Amino acid sequence: MASEGDMSSAEDRVLSVSASASKSSNPKSRTKPIAYIDDLIAENQRLKGQNAGPQHADTHAQATTILPDIPAVPAKETVDNGIAVPAPSLDQRPWFFDMNIPHTPILIGEASDAAFATRFRQAIATGDHSHIPRVNYATDERLLALSDVDCPWPSPARARFLVGVALRYVSRCYHIIRKSLILDGLEQTLQNPSESDTLLKSKLWALFAIGAMYSTRSATSERDFPGMGYFARATRVLRIVSERPRIDVVELRLLLSFYSLALNRRHTAYTFAGSATRLAVVMGLHLNVPESQLRDVAAREHRNRVFWTAYIFDRMWASKLGHPVCIQDVDIEVDLPSNPTVDESIADDFADASYFVASVKLARVLGKIVPLIYRRRNQQMSLSHRVQEALNDLRGWVEELPPQLHIDHKVTSERMQKPISLHLNFNQCAVSVTRPILLHVLRTHVASWGTSSTPEPQIPTTAMTLAEACIRCARHSCRLLTECWIDGSFATFDYFYTQYLFSASTILAISSLLNGKESQNDREQFEEAAQFLSQLRDNGNFAAGEFCQHIDAMKAMMAAAHARRGGYSVAGDASTLLGDATTTFGDAMNIAQPFTAQNTTAGMALAEPSLQELLAQPILDLQFIDASIYNDGAQGLYWPDISPETWTPDWTAA
Repeated sequence: MASEGDMSSAEDRVLSVSASASKSSNPKSRTKPIAYIDDLIAENQRLKGQNAGPQHADTHAQATTILPDIPAVPAKETVDNGIAVPAPSLDQRPWFFDMNIPHTPILIGEASDAAFATRFRQAIATGDHSHIPRVNYATDERLLALSDVDCPWPSPARARFLVGVALRYVSRCYHIIRKSLILDGLEQTLQNPSESDTLLKSKLWALFAIGAMYSTRSATSERDFPGMGYFARATRVLRIVSERPRIDVVELRLLLSFYSLALNRRHTAYTFAGSATRLAVVMGLHLNVPESQLRDVAAREHRNRVFWTAYIFDRMWASKLGHPVCIQDVDIEVDLPSNPTVDESIADDFADASYFVASVKLARVLGKIVPLIYRRRNQQMSLSHRVQEALNDLRGWVEELPPQLHIDHKVTSERMQKPISLHLNFNQCAVSVTRPILLHVLRTHVASWGTSSTPEPQIPTTAMTLAEACIRCARHSCRLLTECWIDGSFATFDYFYTQYLFSASTILAISSLLNGKESQNDREQFEEAAQFLSQLRDNGNFAAGEFCQHIDAMKAMMAAAHARRGGYSVAGDASTLLGDATTTFGDAMNIAQPFTAQNTTAGMALAEPSLQELLAQPILDLQFIDASIYNDGAQGLYWPDISPETWTPDWTAA
């Protein structure tokens, strides 16, 4: 639909050019402006006509004008078996959600897990279905109130314990602070608090918050979330932005960004990470400082690693929200993390560099593929090329992964971390690339639901292969997270594991509706993941509280969908499978699977022969799908008039 801004812009240009044309006294000089005015008037009339016209006409116009290389398709496609399938179309408008905050609609990034969960529910819903707002997070008002209250300093024993816990969990995946320096600073502060540096104290407050969060098993209420008082106290120093920033300022913002995710304050975390990255640029951390100006090897390596941690945070948080990153790769010249030769007394400051290098490279791929797949405008390549390029980048990352970072490698050194988080992050990247294809496959499947005589839809082999890769990665994530739950390494308030669990469970929910060989197993795994999320929510996990609302909505919609597609037999019934020449999703899921759902890793999913053959093709056959695939012509956005205080789930009213 043409917006009021589009029409007013055209009208403004008409008035502006008319005014300039009227000032010209030369008739010959007026010929070109008058013709231009006529063109603008015609454009204005066209926009007004679109504004008054039906929705599908507007969608068709956008698809043809913005993406001329993709042939326009009618609102319904008819496949060979006669099933009418809604054709995907591109909605170039950003997705804003009305929260009844004056003049402040909330931007919803299509790349986010919550947005995809909404698109999934909309795909199987029979009517309008709204996005579920995020209301489970620590509010600004609560944090402001806590920041104005003096937070008592923990006892020496408690302080040492909290810092130790924080160092263990933060340093497991990221390099933010040097362990030896922060422990020395803690002892100095405990002995003489009045002479301790303000930034050092703030970093200790932030570490107390992280330590309290990871060492607590449950929260009695949202007001008593572990570490929130320490976090609020640590933010006091941010009231003034340093004009001459020290590396301590960058470290502090990274710690606060890390903890903000536990509060489910994703925008805060993204802002802190971006601020840390910009301060790092101001300090020149993105460049190699000459050795003549900084001869301390440990200090040089610390600078490098802190910058790359800011880089990782910026790209990871941006991908979770679908927002732009803060710095481009072309502007970065600093060396990757290395293993410096340092004194044994500070050797523990630097964990093995291979893990951090792999994390940096994965963040680099992530920062590239999310805008590659989800950016609405200015795409120079078709979706076919973009998906192929993204998957090849991910496959290249797997091929370069050193043996000690493989998921089945035995850890032989205390400085080596078991790379669970690294592989979960990789799975999430692969899912983000392929789940738009899976969603289109689901929509095609839904269009065939009806009576028992309705045949299964025929879906291009390309789509089936990519959708299966998405499902395999989700299964692997669920298996890893279940193992973490069993061995106790799944911390109650860990945002990352909670998010990965929700993302994977959404994919398995879709798979359970696709009538494949593993559909029943995927449904059971989805139910198990939902149970894990429910326990996390009951123990006070903010993010789990948000995700459980999506899970509850999924269950309601899935129950209705199962009833609506009653003509299908249960998954795995051979009588429903057609001949070898038929390319149905059920066939693709039931044959030629060299790996079982129990032992497949994400790297194996991308190495599966059919996908390898697919990626080797010069051009993928994805003309069946539009470059956005999110807003088909039959499914517009639905914006309810709600506020966080009065919002109730719309599926409960059915």
